[in-house]
Amino acid sequence: MTPRSAAQFEALRADAQDRIERAALRVFARAGYGGATVRDIAREAGVAQGLLYNYYRGKQDLLAAVFRRCMADVQASFAAAGPEAEPAERLARLVRASFAIVREHLPFWRLVYGVRQQPDVVAALGPGLHAWTEGVRATLEAHLRDAGRADPATDARILFAAIDGIAQHYALDPDGYPIDAVAERLVALVGAPSA
Repeated sequence: MTPRSAAQFEALRADAQDRIERAALRVFARAGYGGATVRDIAREAGVAQGLLYNYYRGKQDLLAAVFRRCMADVQASFAAAGPEAEPAERLARLVRASFAIVREHLPFWRLVYGVRQQPDVVAALGPGLHAWTEGVRATLEAHLRDAGRADPATDARILFAAIDGIAQHYALDPDGYPIDAVAERLVALVGAPSA
């Protein structure tokens, strides 16, 4: 048997972490965060409980890892906006990218939407959840300010709620929800000058 390279070890590590984090999300969705155990998560992931502890300190650490995945998707939608585009085009790209990412990672987001409103999850994420949502809101506000909106702070809250709500509706009924038409209508609304 030949020894594994550092790249092979890293690939195995990344695969194990991916399986564990996806399993944690499924268990949190099924049992609730409060009812989930590390043993249940390890069983769901098909790994030994000890291996799970090699990567995560416990259930709260796993929850934080799952929400880092959410943040990575949101950051990807911001990156798709592209700083070189005109402000209205950046907003259009951001809206479209937000829904494209939810579509691409639909099983993940369906579970996230089911888990993130659990009181135990909100409590476990604590100030980190607030900081994350505030960061998203502030980024949207900056884009809206660049686009010349009269009240970018309020418009950012409306846009954040619209993107989040549309994505949740799509996640609930991906075959029946007209995501493309709704996204384009939101793009038209965001691109319209404010009164």
